[in-house]
Amino acid sequence: MLTHKGTQTIETTRLILRRACLEDAEPMFRNWASDPEVTKFLTWPAHSSIAVSEMVIGSWLQEYEKENYYQWMIVLKELDEPIGSISVVRQNDRVEEAEIGYCIGSPWWHRGIVSEALAAVIEYLFIEVGMNRVAARHDPNNPHSGGVMRKCGMKYEGTHRACDRNNQGICDAAQYAILRSEWKRPRHFAEGIVYTDDAELVQEVYQRYNEDSRLNKSQAARVEFLTTVRYIEKYLVPGAKILDVGAGAGEYSLYFARKGYQVSALELANANITAFRAKMTDDDPIELVQGNAMDLSRYDDNAFDVVLLFGPLYHLHEEKDKLRCIEEAKRVCKPDGKIFFAFISNDMVILTMQQCQEDYLMNGDYNKETFRLDDFPFVFHTPDHCRELLGKAGIQICHEVASDGASELLQDLVNGLDEASYQQYLRYHFYICEKPEFLGMSNHLLFVGQN
Repeated sequence: MLTHKGTQTIETTRLILRRACLEDAEPMFRNWASDPEVTKFLTWPAHSSIAVSEMVIGSWLQEYEKENYYQWMIVLKELDEPIGSISVVRQNDRVEEAEIGYCIGSPWWHRGIVSEALAAVIEYLFIEVGMNRVAARHDPNNPHSGGVMRKCGMKYEGTHRACDRNNQGICDAAQYAILRSEWKRPRHFAEGIVYTDDAELVQEVYQRYNEDSRLNKSQAARVEFLTTVRYIEKYLVPGAKILDVGAGAGEYSLYFARKGYQVSALELANANITAFRAKMTDDDPIELVQGNAMDLSRYDDNAFDVVLLFGPLYHLHEEKDKLRCIEEAKRVCKPDGKIFFAFISNDMVILTMQQCQEDYLMNGDYNKETFRLDDFPFVFHTPDHCRELLGKAGIQICHEVASDGASELLQDLVNGLDEASYQQYLRYHFYICEKPEFLGMSNHLLFVGQN
């Protein structure tokens, strides 16, 4: 049974969700409502003036008198002004269902803010109001919105064709929902993840994902490791000092330490550190510490011959954070040293996802026009994105490598090869892995650079 309470104030770690007031018109106009990029996939046009924002808020103020009206401003505590809004756009009391809509200004995209707000509203509607079902939908050409829904545990239910209209015209609508009975019960890897920053997301991901087995679980999986080692060894001299940033479960650190190199390792995720330590012996002289790739202050300038960044760029969403991470790697690397960057490739993932999700090509969370994947829970790059990022960071690129090539797409074939055939497959892979025409067909990319 529903108990409507109207728009009550909700507080989260970073946000205050509250009723609007007329004083919000100026920041509403400035922070999101006037931006056509924000309203691109919405049903209302960008506001042409503050007066329009005032008129909209005025209509909300009248509606607040109703107990079944739910319209919140999303106020960022650190800014102390609204940066977006979230509301119940449709409801059906007969089946105890509410449908949510939301938007925030573009400077605050990809920071987990909308998912934090949506999670709070879902909780309010289930616990305080008594809703049985909370739904949301998005234009499939706006996959980031679907990512927000999944992060809050909502389940994809299908795409209704040409059933909606937004500022792009008539459009499809991808439908998501969560029931009160399944609330806070994740159904698969990504569902139910709510995070406030990238560090928190990393911890959550590796509580669920077994990084320990990723590089050694099969012949196909081993291709990435063997290729990467091959390139690192090109630049190692006896006694070389290696810093493994985002060391995961220690696959590379342990390999090189046992080859006699001086290895320091830094990892953020608790689960990975536990797995790493479980594999270490008293004979492994590795300095393993917990830390963030954006802060390498524990290490001196020019301290290492080789720096490995094989995890951080899988998880950093904001360009400024990526650049900060790279700048720290540059600082601790010797002037004549090499920095190795690993990226998850945007383009091949669509095909490999189709292998495990039969409707992914039609209903997957990527832009159907540009083929850009939703950066959740991992961050994806094209080869051009990699080049642009490293160029901005002042990195001179020495190698561009399709580190696992088609191995994941062809995993059944590769895993079925006998030893002689597997070795020949590796020779073929090494032959093609730096050819530009093969970079886009790899699930992982390796870039080797220097200051």
